[in-house]
Amino acid sequence: MKKSKTPKLVTLAILTAIVTAFWVFFSVYRVFTNEPPLNVPAEILEPISPTLDSDVIDKIQGRIFFSEGEIGITQIQSPTATGSETPSP
Repeated sequence: MKKSKTPKLVTLAILTAIVTAFWVFFSVYRVFTNEPPLNVPAEILEPISPTLDSDVIDKIQGRIFFSEGEIGITQIQSPTATGSETPSP
């Protein structure tokens, strides 16, 4: 019995479909695995001046300083449940 050969156009179409499917898969994979570019503002990228600003240092030294005893209690206490409330069945 003689085997019938598939036409070359069908073989070419199947290979093209396989290559296209792999191309789409790897493009989608690349989109999900690449990190987006970071947009850093220009003011952050500017170099820092190495000179000391004496006015700022004087302002820091002139600030008011409170000791722990002068501040008082600053922590908020959590409310506690009272014993008079009973759950209903």
